[in-house]
Amino acid sequence: MKLRPVKARRLYQDVLEQIRKLMDGGALKPGDRLMPERELAERLGVSRSSVREAIRTLEVMGAVSTRPGGGTFVRDTHAADIIQPLAMFLAIERSSLLDMFEVRRIFEGAAARLAAERASADEAARIRKALRGMEESFNLRDSEKGEEFDVEFHQTVAEATHNDLLIKLFRTLAEEFSRVVSTARRQLYTGNGKAQKIIDQHRAICDAIERHEPDLAARQMLEHLSYAERHFRRRLSDGRGARAGERRLRRRAPQR
Repeated sequence: MKLRPVKARRLYQDVLEQIRKLMDGGALKPGDRLMPERELAERLGVSRSSVREAIRTLEVMGAVSTRPGGGTFVRDTHAADIIQPLAMFLAIERSSLLDMFEVRRIFEGAAARLAAERASADEAARIRKALRGMEESFNLRDSEKGEEFDVEFHQTVAEATHNDLLIKLFRTLAEEFSRVVSTARRQLYTGNGKAQKIIDQHRAICDAIERHEPDLAARQMLEHLSYAERHFRRRLSDGRGARAGERRLRRRAPQR
């Protein structure tokens, strides 16, 4: 197995590309186990965290699967052919944040609608549990936990669609979106008014899903995403060199 040392810029992406080339060239076949994280890091001349991030991205793409205590294995799935280009684009094009907002509205509005149609009682309970976690985090002024439960809420809604491809696409988008907006998202939990508004919006989504009201669930999800987008747009306009991006986002923002 031939590997070369990685250059300094965007290390995890270089690691990812080398592993993908081995897969595409047949050196790594479906069912093959990747060498251990430590060995990969030594062979490539990078940190274990860079290898870990590359493997996590490959897993989101659907190219590999990790078995606890068993290692990481190459997957044989046609879904990876769809996921991989999107994940690579999001990983490389950090300036695609504005595009991600549009994609979220499309995906998550549809996900909320499908979840309201298909969610089992157990899935609805898991969504409610994530909501309670958000409420408790707000009461404890724990913005980090609040963000974690926020992500869990949206992930659980996606899983309740019972659409495997949609779930994988959602994970791909959510992974990169969280990297880009984590700090700004946590700030939504620092102000009483903002945090309560966010929780109320999630409660409305949860209620609609529990009552199996697809149109209402989709409408409440879009209302929430539009509110969050306006918050990030204001954050974006405050950043250095962000005026052009803010104007672009304003043109795209949903009208109310």
